[in-house]
Amino acid sequence: MHKYILIATLSLLIGQIKAQDKRPIIDILDSLQYTADMPKDILKTKSLVLVSVPPKSTSPYIRGNWQALAEEAQPGFSRAGLDAVVYYHVEDIYSGKESFDAFAENFNKREIPNVIFLIRENGINKIILTNMHDGATLVKAGQQAWKTENKDLSVAMNNLYKAAGNASQARENLLIPEVPEFGEMPRVIKARRGEYYDLNFSSEKLAIPIFADTSKINLVMGNYPYKYGLVDPEMEEKKMRSEGYQYVLYFVHSTSKSVKEMLEYPIKESETAYISEVIKDGESKVTSNNINTPVYKFYIKHIYSGNIFLGKRWDAAPKWEDALNNYIDNLKNELVRN
Repeated sequence: MHKYILIATLSLLIGQIKAQDKRPIIDILDSLQYTADMPKDILKTKSLVLVSVPPKSTSPYIRGNWQALAEEAQPGFSRAGLDAVVYYHVEDIYSGKESFDAFAENFNKREIPNVIFLIRENGINKIILTNMHDGATLVKAGQQAWKTENKDLSVAMNNLYKAAGNASQARENLLIPEVPEFGEMPRVIKARRGEYYDLNFSSEKLAIPIFADTSKINLVMGNYPYKYGLVDPEMEEKKMRSEGYQYVLYFVHSTSKSVKEMLEYPIKESETAYISEVIKDGESKVTSNNINTPVYKFYIKHIYSGNIFLGKRWDAAPKWEDALNNYIDNLKNELVRN
């Protein structure tokens, strides 16, 4: 059930994603109804932890060390009786349609009914507890939640411990680890993975679920040599096919390393940056991005088979416009002959 809840969350948050907001869920937390009561059954069930910390650098943008905050917080969660079974950076969860679905499937299999937000922002540590809702979204406006915040994380954790001790619910979570488990990136690709382009692109129409300002999408797609159309981001792929689309454009947006992991590119632990290459008008252009810098990587999926076409080169970029242009330029270099 959580799969469909999470998918609906992605659709709800599309407005923030359009603006390239790096906090697609964090800003919604202000709408929750905070009470003195901890979420139902949270002391006897599993919880997912979504972490957000300030960036290490803003120019270029480099993700902060969120694992350190998780390591600092886990003993406090354990002491309070919260079974925080897996930690992720919040941006990884909301990194794209298909990656989002893959995370959702993982959470559903693990039967995780709660979500904890662990946020460090402007020198304040926030801990927010809530149940994953059976309604339309993972976190919907007005749902009940519990929160504490303080500049000192130990004070916030002590408030959490006291609240758990005073909670009118059974505490059944026992033998909780003192060390956090960091979740693996899910397998996004379900069918054939191709580091090339499909020759049939030229004869079929490409669907583009709207993910940004439509005028900006059309501006970039003006460089695409074949037919395309913009579609509602909530449209199911089956419906796309019925309307004449055989392919759909998707992206993954997270750190360079996370994107590579989700799309099954080989990873060398010694690498600290990845080189993007674009071939345009016969000339090669390369750029470098830190492994912890968020980037966009576009790909095209064949709707019927599920096969995906990543292209022959790693062409990710921090701005979606650049990443999409890179993908199109590399596609044209391979498929279009003057």
